[in-house]
This record gives sequence, C-alpha cells and structure tokens, in this order.
Amino acid sequence: MIYIDKKSMIPKYLQIYEQIKKEILNGTMQQEQRIFSSRELAQVLGVSRNTVNSAYAQLEAEGYIYPKRGVGFRVIKVPQIANGISHKVQEKTKCIQKESFYKQKVKYELTNSSHTSDLFPKSIWKKCTLESIDRLEQEAKLTEFQDKQGELYLRQNLLKYLKRIRGVACDESQIVITCGFQQSLEYVCNILSDTGNKIMMEEPGYHKARVLFEHSGYLIGTVPVDRNGLCVDKLSYESNVSALYTTPSHQFPTGVTLTIDRRYELLSWAQKHGVYILEDDFDSEQRFYAKPVPSLQSIDRYGNVIYFGTFSKALSPSIRMGYMILPPALIEKYHKRYDEYNATVPVLNQYIIGRMLESGLYDKHIRRLNQVFKKRLEAFHIAFENISNHIQLVSNGTGQYFLLHFSQETSQEVLIAKALEQGVRVYSTMKFWQDQAECPPNTLFLGLSKISIEEIPDCVNRLQKAWDAWL
Repeated sequence: MIYIDKKSMIPKYLQIYEQIKKEILNGTMQQEQRIFSSRELAQVLGVSRNTVNSAYAQLEAEGYIYPKRGVGFRVIKVPQIANGISHKVQEKTKCIQKESFYKQKVKYELTNSSHTSDLFPKSIWKKCTLESIDRLEQEAKLTEFQDKQGELYLRQNLLKYLKRIRGVACDESQIVITCGFQQSLEYVCNILSDTGNKIMMEEPGYHKARVLFEHSGYLIGTVPVDRNGLCVDKLSYESNVSALYTTPSHQFPTGVTLTIDRRYELLSWAQKHGVYILEDDFDSEQRFYAKPVPSLQSIDRYGNVIYFGTFSKALSPSIRMGYMILPPALIEKYHKRYDEYNATVPVLNQYIIGRMLESGLYDKHIRRLNQVFKKRLEAFHIAFENISNHIQLVSNGTGQYFLLHFSQETSQEVLIAKALEQGVRVYSTMKFWQDQAECPPNTLFLGLSKISIEEIPDCVNRLQKAWDAWL
C-alpha cells in the first residue's frame, strides 16, 4: 500500500516512485502484474495525475515497468539480490565497526603518512591562492587546457629551488609535474618497459614502490643496505635489469645516507651497464642538524639518474602533487608515449606552489617544519632516556620518522598489540623487507607527523607501560 506523507520535504512523486520500486524489488509486485493507471492511483492518493505520471516515467526510465497497449503499465522481472550480497554487506559493516572501535581506542597515532593540522601553512596558502587566481586571470588560463608536463611557471620556479637546495643539473624542459610519486613511477615504468623486465631495490626498501613495480609487470631484485647505505659491491648485473630504485639521501626506512664514494661507484655501475637509477628524494630537504646532502642527480654526468620529488611530505598528502626530472634521452620517449594525455594536476595548485617557491615562502615553511620535527625528535629522545639501555632510537636527524630497536629479543606483533592496548599505534617494519625472514623482529617504525610535542611525554609513558616486560 502506498502512503503519501504530505508533511515530508520529499516530493510526492518521489515518495510514490520509491514505494513502488521497493515492492517490485522485494517481490510484493510480481512480474507482468498490472499496476494502477495514473488516473486510478491519483484518485486513491488524492494527488494530481501529473504527480503519478512523473513517478511512472521515472520507473519506466529505470526499467522497473513497461507500457502495454490497452492495459497500462506492467511490472518487469527484476533479478533478486543473492543472499551472499547481504552477507558481504554484514561482513563489511563488521569491518567498519571494528575499524571504528580501534580508531576510538587509539589516542596517539605514530605515523609519518599524515600531519597534525597546525603544520599546514594555511595563511601562506590563502595568500598565494588569491595572488595565483589574479595571475591566472591575467594570463587567461583559468578556462584553458594545461600543459601535460606541468605549467612552465611552476617548473621554472621549482628548478631554481632544486638547483639551490638539491644541486640538480637540468632545465625546465626535463621536469614533469605529476599528481604524486606513484604516478611518477607509473610514467617511468611505462617509458622503460622496453629496456628490461627487472628492477633492483634496496633491502629493506619502500614497500609502496615495490608494489607498483610488481603491478607494472616487473621482477624485483634486492641489494642489501648497511650503515653506509646501499652496498654497491653487492650489485650484480643481469641483462634484463632496467633500473635500480634507491633513496640515497635518507634511506627508507633505515635512515642512513649513501656515502659519497658509494655514490660515484653506483653511478659508474649504472653507466657501465646502461641501467637507470631511480632516485627517490622524498624528504631530504627536511634536515635538522646539517644542510641537505646534494642529490645523486647533481653529480650524474652520464644521464642515468631519474629524479623524483614530492610536495606531500612538506605540505600535505592531500595536495597530491609530485614531480620527476627525466634525463634528456628519456624526454623524447615521454612525449611520444603521452602526447595525447591531458594534465592531471589542477592549474591553480600548480600556480600556488609556484608562487610559494618564487616568493621564498616555501623556504620559510620548510624552516618551520624542520624546527617542529627537530623538537619532536628531541622530545622522544628525552622521554626514552631513562630506558636507553633497553631501547635505541635510530635517526640521522632527517625527515618525519625514526626506528626503535629493542635490546631483548621479542616480536613486532606482540609489541604493536601491547602498545595498542595503551592507546598508541606503532608500526611494523616487516613490510619494508622483500624477504621478511631477514627483518629484525625487535625493531619498530614510529612517525613524528601526527603527534604534538606536548603529547609526547604521555605517549612515551604509555609505551613504557605497554613494554614493561622488555625494559
């Protein structure tokens, strides 16, 4: 039976439509059953015939009823939803409830994948947004297609910044603006697809890069890392090796820096064997106690280094903007492959960041970030000081995370579960290892990004309670 709620804000024709649809879907109205004519139903419900006609028109458009000459509308057979779907919905609901429970339980999230909201430069972003809108209007670019490689204004200012801060050697024609590191890697995987089907990676290394390589059809080889970075002497050459992925300035996740002698050895190896080096320079401008180490790309004289950078670590993951610098030999391949592609990064965001770089406000923001993360790291050192015989905090004063090494043998899973009981989420390092059996079981990954300095003492107190058996 159809009921019209005249006090409802929902239009009457939609009320009719929804109720008839529901009766068809739950089987109350059977296949080929005749439904009331619009005149009959209008009289029964006390509404206009146009209201009923509108409801019937929508039902017909969606395939629930069809008109039959001389009879009116009849019901079309609609397949019943299988019971398994309901089960899946129930399971999904349980997962959501479980996730919600853990979110409520977690007081401190020690991650490096998102920031406390006060770290985003809101006033700078607002200022540069207004200036960028005016500039875009003057240049008549607000309603035009953009350069797929990225706006020249951003690339020119980014180039000046990277030459000054990272020592890169290139021109703006080699820079490609992307919507993040993963898209940059996808581009390169496609461009290098005819050079080999294997990519070498540091062990341990960045797991999200490994997943992307695997999804792109590449085999993965590994090279160990020690306290001086990638062990170049352990590199062997195979004819199917296309590239080597590395984080030389701040190795992820160990935090070590590739020494200068090994940098030159790596470049020589790459030049000798015709292998490209994928240099992920994800957070090297964030250095607390010394100037940033020059990039590997800055000393490459053979054109073997592909350089990757991102704005996610300095601004926000939600900005979704990164960039890559391609050697001259690959620029032509990039243009051939992506000639018909459109830009993927909003022009306004490109101009905003371009303006931040041009005005020096980006440098100012980086200096502030470095001070904040330096103080947070030092606060963790102080808070862990009384148990330093049992726990070693490992960081080279760069970036937004550190490692914790326990002197006693233990299990990462147990340590993580105990910390969660105290309302602190810490992370495993297992996912960074291709061969997880080689991962030290007494090491954890902790981020500085999502916790304020005022919260650190209480956070560490909770961790000490959680790990009392190993301290």
